Amino acid sequence: MRWLKEREKLKKYSCVFCEIVKENKEIPHKIIHRGKKCMVIMNMYPYNTGHLLVIPKRHVVDIDELEKEEVEELADLVIKSKKLLDKALNPKGYNIGVNIGFSAGASIEHLHVHIVPRFERDFGFMEVISSTKVLPASIDEVYSNLMKHYREVFEC
Repeated sequence: MRWLKEREKLKKYSCVFCEIVKENKEIPHKIIHRGKKCMVIMNMYPYNTGHLLVIPKRHVVDIDELEKEEVEELADLVIKSKKLLDKALNPKGYNIGVNIGFSAGASIEHLHVHIVPRFERDFGFMEVISSTKVLPASIDEVYSNLMKHYREVFEC
């Protein structure tokens, strides 16, 4: 229930991702990488362990609003994010995608790419019976693990 209260507090901001770009301390966030035009952040309300987001720093809603340099950096950061997750968490697969528009599942109107690692045991008793997702590690633990591998992926 705590996360519901936290999400409710965020509604006062016109764009949560723009606030993260500005590093607003009122917004819970974990930045993995800050590039020239885009950045990689952890999803603070993840679908799965290690769920990352790649976002343009500039506020855009649709993919066709991106400039060429943003497209190139966005693609590069998606690939590097996957490599980082491979090294830190060794998932067995990925869901990588973009939801554009509320009807497509976009809950935040700022373009972002989801990188969701998938594991052999993603679904267990709690997920099937009570529609509750159980994550095996805290966001802080996963962030720490990812950052141990940061240099070898992002600074090469």
